[in-house]
Amino acid sequence: MLKNISKREKILAGLTIGVAVVALSYTLIIEPLVSRWRKLEEDIRDKEVLLVKHSKIIRDKGKLENIHKEYAKYFQGGSLTKEEESALALSNIEEIARRTNTYITNIKPLTAKDFDNYSKLTFRVTIECDISSLTKFIYDLQSSEQLMKIDSVVLRAKEKSPDIIKAVMNVSKISVY
Repeated sequence: MLKNISKREKILAGLTIGVAVVALSYTLIIEPLVSRWRKLEEDIRDKEVLLVKHSKIIRDKGKLENIHKEYAKYFQGGSLTKEEESALALSNIEEIARRTNTYITNIKPLTAKDFDNYSKLTFRVTIECDISSLTKFIYDLQSSEQLMKIDSVVLRAKEKSPDIIKAVMNVSKISVY
């Protein structure tokens, strides 16, 4: 049968078989190897980025531990009940008022809300004092270690003595667990 085929047909058949072998080897061998190689290169780049990130964390481990120690005092681990947290916050407010020569006329608990990782207690505090004592009271309250924040303040001059200010403020205390 091969004797009846001309030289030209033999060359074309050989080229066709060669092209088919090259196409099959490309499709079945080379292309999977190249795609695997690219995937491995991508994985290596991702791992290098992760390695750089983790090496930065390891390098800053001491610094992060110091920051953790600094903020650990805010985390009580949920060991206090709502009443104990409220009493602690109220005593802190009273202590700050004593230190800043501020007269508390009324303190009233408003709400206690629980969220995923923290709870928020809100109080309404009414005080009377001069302006310098008020600013000192607000500063000391918001910089206390109990994560207290003043949400709103209403200021009025006292009717009988205009140099005394009556302030009604909503104070929030955050407890992180």
